[in-house]
Parts: sequence; C-alpha cells; structure tokens
Amino acid sequence: MNPERARSVRAVIRAGAARLEATGFEHARHEAEWLLSHLLDTRPLELYLHDEGLPEQTVARFMSQIDARASGRPLQYLLGETEFCGERFTVGPGVFIPRPETETIVEAAAEALRSRGGRLGRAQRLLDLGTGSGCIAVTLARYLPACVVVGVELSWEALCVAKANVLRHGLSGRVLLVHGRWLDAIRGTVDGIVSNPPYICSAHVDHLPLDVRHEPRRSLDGGPDGLRGLLQLVERAPRHLAPGGILALECGEEQVHALTRMVQRAAWAASVEPLNDLAGRPRGVLAVRAE
Repeated sequence: MNPERARSVRAVIRAGAARLEATGFEHARHEAEWLLSHLLDTRPLELYLHDEGLPEQTVARFMSQIDARASGRPLQYLLGETEFCGERFTVGPGVFIPRPETETIVEAAAEALRSRGGRLGRAQRLLDLGTGSGCIAVTLARYLPACVVVGVELSWEALCVAKANVLRHGLSGRVLLVHGRWLDAIRGTVDGIVSNPPYICSAHVDHLPLDVRHEPRRSLDGGPDGLRGLLQLVERAPRHLAPGGILALECGEEQVHALTRMVQRAAWAASVEPLNDLAGRPRGVLAVRAE
C-alpha cells in the first residue's frame, strides 16, 4: 500500500462525522463509527486499534455510505442488520425496520403465552401477522420452545428477508412463512396472534422523518385515522383465536384508549389491558379471548 494514499481511521471518521453533522445528524460520530466498523468487519470500539491507514477504495466506499445516510437512507439499511430483543436480524430496503417499542409487545405476549402453555400441555400454534423481517416470529419461537409460529407477509421482498432470518437463527423447523394478507391466508384456530400493523394516519406519513419515509409505506400507513388494520384484526381475531387465546397488538400512544374500547365493544375478550414500553408510554394492548 502506498502510504501517501492511505488515510488514518481517525481522519476518515472525522470526515464522515463532519458530513453528517453538516446535514443535522445528532449522533454523527457514532453513526460514522458504525458504518466504518461495518466496512472493516470489526466492532466500533475496536476501530481505533486499527494502526494501518485505509486505502482510498475503502475510504470511497465509506464516504458513499455517509452520503447515502446524509440523504436519509436508514442506518440499518446501510448496515444490513439491526438488533431486536438482544439478537441481530437482517434488514434491507423494502422491509420495515424493527423498533425497541415492539419488544414490549413481544415480551408481554410471550409471558401470557408461557402461562397459557403450561395449562395446555401441548405445543402452541402462534401467528405473526405482517411478519416483515420475521423478528417477532423468530423471537416468539426463541422465547417459547414448545410452539410453532406462522409468519404471514404480503410483500414477497420482505418474506425473503424473513426467510433469511429464520435460517440465520436456526428455526426453520418451528417458524413457517406464508405469503398472503394477514388472516386471509389462515385457516383454523391458533393460541396466539401478535402483530405490529401499520398505524400511522395517512396524512402524517409524508411528514415523518426522512429516514422513516424510506421504509415501505404499506408498513406505515394505517388509513385516515391509523386504525384501519387494527380494527380489522380486532374484528376477525375471534374467528381464529382458540378459547383463552392471546391477541397482542402494537399501536400508537394516542391510539391505546381507542383500541382498548374496540376490544371491549367486540365482547369476545375476557380481559384487555394496555401495554407500556420501557419509558412507561402506552404502546399496545393485550387481550385474552373468553374460555
């Protein structure tokens, strides 16, 4: 390598961070470190142990990714993966990016299903509707060893990513994937339904942060009031939930009260309770069908 053509890691990170800072990124240096560590296949904290200078080809690739991030491309798409419930999941353009808020819904559902499973004495059958990256289905299967999860997804592009994640976590024997629209693709009854459906009001989607608008609109747009998909799931759940079955839905903070009232009016639920995220904000509901 020609030393005149090499640039130090610190200099490259400074250049990338400056580009992001100029665009208004709050955590510019942190994101620059993540992008460069991904290119070098190392951990961000180990970057500064890299004594050799970086060739211009690597610097050019890094600055290309910095430019993409500055234009609004989600960091997770550029890295090709994200973390969910302590595990890594593949993501990419055309696939909704898992959020920490959804972890609350999955963990609450798993706890309720674990209790139910102890009473049943058999493997439970679960649904993840709108599976996207497959993170919910895979996590449920990890948390509940005695279950089979079916992930339903309309987008073929997302379904391929979900398949990659099922294989990545070694769960192809217990996580099955179906191409279809939510409950239209399902026959028979299940013990639990978990879903993070689109719940952003249509009029608000175009005003979301730029990086969020890079994600598939079908995963965000919940109709005029954001409740379209949630209402459909509440109305149709009793046709597929076994007695005592669990329905766990994510929604917006301002929608929890309305969603709770929906379930109460449907009259099929023995109980319904709001679910709060780690910051104590309402993020969804958990309902149990009457026995």
